[in-house]
Parts: sequence; structure tokens; C-alpha cells
Amino acid sequence: MAWSDRNYTRMVGWLKIVLPLMALGLLSTVFLLSRSNEAIQDLPYAEVEIGEDGLLERVLRPSFAGATDSGDLITFVADMAKPVGTGLGQIAADKVEADIQLKSGGSIQFHSDTALMDGADATAQLQGRVVIDTSTGYRVTTEQLIAGMDRVYAETPGQVRGDGPPGQFTAGRMVIQAEGGGSDVQMRFTDRVKLLYHPKPE
Repeated sequence: MAWSDRNYTRMVGWLKIVLPLMALGLLSTVFLLSRSNEAIQDLPYAEVEIGEDGLLERVLRPSFAGATDSGDLITFVADMAKPVGTGLGQIAADKVEADIQLKSGGSIQFHSDTALMDGADATAQLQGRVVIDTSTGYRVTTEQLIAGMDRVYAETPGQVRGDGPPGQFTAGRMVIQAEGGGSDVQMRFTDRVKLLYHPKPE
């Protein structure tokens, strides 16, 4: 069975992160073998570090870009990324920014201190100080956000605080998703929602 365009885009986007990490791993191996007689398998993959410049299995300014079936464009960019453990299935990233350009014309941006990206299910767990901005005038902050990397979906497992056209608010949970699998993307707040309403001046 032939791959769909979505699977192809997802694979290409993930390879943009994985292949540079593999290349750095190979360069580190060559560098080590030229200076040591020890077996390379005795060295943990995540601990290879040589010289003052620190030759690490990491990539600076990695990016992941793809499109959803509905035509929305999703981009993730980080300051630095490195593999978790000995495999390349999960990648830890610092200073992560995500940009979602909706086919309908709106946009959503995510910003976080760190993120754990999982290639198997195409998700990113954004952590630290997470900020969500929308083109409709909402700014939401939280401590953790789970976002799709190949689809318009995001949810917070914990409390959120925000500002928007209605005023200031807090909620126990937030979900962003396309309704009915279409292009109509909604941001919903649930669980003990509190709103400090700001009436519009007449």
C-alpha cells in the first residue's frame, strides 16, 4: 500500500531532525577512534563530549515542518535538540517555538522552555513556561502542553491562565482541535472556568 502525502510529509519532517543527529554521532565516533583505543560500544551515546567546544550529539536550530490533511501548515523550531537515550525515537529540545498557519487564515503559536518530541506518535510535550498565542487575540500560559506535530491538536493536563477579548480567565484544562475533522479549529476551556469580564467601551 502506498504511503499517503501526510505520512510522506511527516517522515521528511522527522528526518530533518534525525539525520543531522546521526551525522553528528558518526563524526563523534570518528573523532573518538582517532584518539582512543577503547571500544566505542563502551561509551554511552548520550555522553560523547570532546574538547572545549563540546562535540555533542546535538543539532542547533533544528526544524520540523509539515501539513495536515486539511492544508494547515505546522512548523516546530528549537534552539537545540538531542536524542533521549540510545535511540532516535525521542528527542529533547530547548527553547521550542511552534507556528500553525491555519488554512482558514488564522494562526496559533506555541513557545516553551523545553519539549520532548516523540516520532512514533508525532507529538511534542512542551514544558516549563508554555505560552500559547492566537491571531484572535488570546494569550494563554501553562506549565505543560501536549501538541500534535502532524495535526492541529493540543491539550493541557493542568491549569491555564489567559487573557483574551472577553477578559482575564483561568481554567483547569484547555483543548485546541479541529471540529469534526474539518478546518474549523476551536479553543475550548473546561474544568472550573473563571472569567473576569472586561466590557468593551461604548
